[in-house]
Amino acid sequence: MSPITSPGLLDDALEWLRGLDGLEPEAAEERLARLRDRHPRTRARLLWQREAVTGEYHYDLLFPEIGGCVSLSFAPDRAIPWPLRGSQRSGEQLLLRVNGVETTMERAVSVLDVLWEDARLARRLVDAALVEEALAVRRADPAADRLQEAMDAFRRARGLLTAEATRRWMAERGLSHARLEEIVAAEAAVAALRREVAEGRVEDFFAAHRAEFDRLRVLRLRYADPDRAAAAAARLRAVRPAGPVALATDEVLAGAATCRMEANGRGDLVALFGAAAADAEAGRVLGPAPLPDGGLCVAYVLAVEPAVLDEVTRGLVAGRIFDDWLAERRRHAHVEWFWGSRARTDELTAALRG
Repeated sequence: MSPITSPGLLDDALEWLRGLDGLEPEAAEERLARLRDRHPRTRARLLWQREAVTGEYHYDLLFPEIGGCVSLSFAPDRAIPWPLRGSQRSGEQLLLRVNGVETTMERAVSVLDVLWEDARLARRLVDAALVEEALAVRRADPAADRLQEAMDAFRRARGLLTAEATRRWMAERGLSHARLEEIVAAEAAVAALRREVAEGRVEDFFAAHRAEFDRLRVLRLRYADPDRAAAAAARLRAVRPAGPVALATDEVLAGAATCRMEANGRGDLVALFGAAAADAEAGRVLGPAPLPDGGLCVAYVLAVEPAVLDEVTRGLVAGRIFDDWLAERRRHAHVEWFWGSRARTDELTAALRG
């Protein structure tokens, strides 16, 4: 059944929109729960736009359905004419002024050339928008106990183990307690969405991709000199099974490299070393490979621990399922760039969908 065929939905939605006149978006979002309660089988998303000239908000209700989307809005008599919507005060285009020299948003964004060189940054921007879109349809306030669990986890992850440490951290970032709760609630909502997307799929995904979740114990050497890194990789491939630790010790003592032993997921090693790590077994030498923060890495696989579906692995599998879900949504997303040349934006959008 189409969502807009719910009895009385359009009349209720129009009356609901009339009641938003003069309200801030936070209050409008809270009222949306009432409409959803009256029509529980209907998915609805609220959008708003603030008119720069008047400072008032205009609201639209979206009802996603198969093959498209239904939009419903209401504009009071005093509302700004449609052709003028979106006009802005000139000051809203300014980011900062230094010694009287003004920097506009357009100028600031134009210097972010790294965005065009690294699609991962653009992917994070697009993914954040896609997640926000999904949450807007499913939005529900987390229960108090779930929110407290999320707050505790948030603090532990940042080493904020005392109330004083938390207050100091908030003060350094100019955060109020209410704003911190908003951030944590948003993270909890994303976690709930991830669980929803992965629900009922973890076991089958793990069975189909088990080897990708193996844990590999590796000896990792980090080099600054490409020639030394290549030479070390060649020597590692030639040493006896008992020799990697001795070779690593020599390299560290000579000041050529730093060394550490780690347990890495196979997927993390594939991301760094490529396909060579996909089927790597004990004794395999990987690299040299460039590191994100500079330098080169050479790794020797000491042992492989076959994956088991424990709680840690379940979380990793759920993350992969969620990543695949986002990738599918990116492929079909309508992305609009408001700066950059057409050639650059087309190339970047193609990379995001690939």
